[in-house]
This record gives sequence, structure tokens and C-alpha cells, in this order.
Amino acid sequence: MSTLITPTAPLSPAGQAAMHRIELALADQTVAHLDQWGSIWGFSTVEDTDGDIAEARAEGASIQEWETVDRDGRPLRVVRATHPAWGTDIHVFSTWDTRRKAVTR
Repeated sequence: MSTLITPTAPLSPAGQAAMHRIELALADQTVAHLDQWGSIWGFSTVEDTDGDIAEARAEGASIQEWETVDRDGRPLRVVRATHPAWGTDIHVFSTWDTRRKAVTR
């Protein structure tokens, strides 16, 4: 007979943030978010960022996208979204999941 263990209380905000960082560290891809001056303001998943980009596009943001490589030759995807009300965000996607898209040089 197995016993189902359930938590007695939800995770604290700090605990939730720690779990999110662990999930990002284990993900195939992570997206770093920068402001227009190059300061990193956060990280998220590819799915969340693609949703944010689609939402920004629907709100009239100008979207520019580049494919490049880092210093070690690993592929990067860079997206700049310039929102008419909120300014510019830059999203840098880490090494791509090659099942989704192959990078050519």
C-alpha cells in the first residue's frame, strides 16, 4: 500500500521563485530578457516568450528577429520588440532545440 503525500501549505513566493529557476536550469532552452541598454531583467521559457512576442505584435509592437551564434559557435535567436507604449525588450534564446529548427551558417 502506498501513501499519497500532499503538501500542507503552498510554496512561499521565494520557494516558487526557486522552483522556477530550477525548471529553467533543466530546460532545453532558456530565454534571457534584456532592456534597451543591455541590462538583463529576467529569464523565462521559450513558450512563455513566444507568447509574449505574439502578444506584443498584436498590440502593435515592431518585431525584429536575427539568427546568429555565440562566441563558441552555438546558435542564438535574438528578438527585439519595440512596443509603442512600453519601449524596447530584447529576448535572447539559448541553443535551440534542433528538433524544432536547424541553424545553418
